[in-house]
Amino acid sequence: MHNIDELAHLSGLPSRTIRFYNTQGLLPPPMMQGRVAYYDDEHLLILDIIKQLKDQQNLPLETIKQLLEIRAAQGEVAMNLALKQRLLRPLNAGGQYIRLSKEALLRQTGITLEYIDELNKQGLLFPVQVDNQEMYSGDDVLLIELYKCLEAYRLPIALPALIRCQLRQLVRSELAAFEQHVYTRWRKEGLPPGQQAEQLEAILTLTDTLISVMHRKMMGQV
Repeated sequence: MHNIDELAHLSGLPSRTIRFYNTQGLLPPPMMQGRVAYYDDEHLLILDIIKQLKDQQNLPLETIKQLLEIRAAQGEVAMNLALKQRLLRPLNAGGQYIRLSKEALLRQTGITLEYIDELNKQGLLFPVQVDNQEMYSGDDVLLIELYKCLEAYRLPIALPALIRCQLRQLVRSELAAFEQHVYTRWRKEGLPPGQQAEQLEAILTLTDTLISVMHRKMMGQV
C-alpha cells in the first residue's frame, strides 16, 4: 500500500497528475484509511499503462479511459486487442479495396520500377489482375513503407522474404484448423455471412496478437 507521495515516486508522475487521473475516472478509487488515500500495485500498473498509451501511442485521455474500462470489464487481452484494432484501422482502413496501377504506386511511394519488380519477384507485394492490368492496394503501399523502414536499419529485403516464406506454412496450418474447427461449425449452425465475417476478424486479430507477442518473447530467448 502506498500513499500518494509514494505512488508519485514509484510511478515517476507528479502527485497532481495522479489526482487529476483520479478525478477523470482513469484510476480505480483509492482505499481510504481515515482521511488518507492509499494505492496498491494495481494503481501503479494502470499509471504505467496510461504513460505508455499517452507517450508512445499519443492517445487522448478519453480513448485511454475507454481502453482501461475494457480492461476492467474484460481483462488485459481484450484491452490489447481493442488497442491493436484501433491502431491498425487508420493505417489500412479500406486499404485492401483501394486500386492503384503500377504507375500510381510509383508516384505514391516514391520508389523505382526496379524496386517494385524486385518486390514482386520476392512475393512481397500482392497485386491482382483487373482487366489484364496489375493493380495494387493500400496494403501494398503500407508494405512498401515497412520494407523501406527495415532497409533504413540496414536489414536486407531477404528478411521480409524469409518471413513471408515461413508465414505461408503457418497460414496453411491455420486454414486447415479453420476448416476443421470453425468453417464446419458455421455451416452446421447456418451462421449468416455477416456474423462469419465478424468472427473471422476477431480470430485473425487474436492470432495476429499471438504471433506478435510470441515473436517478441522468442527474440529474447534465442
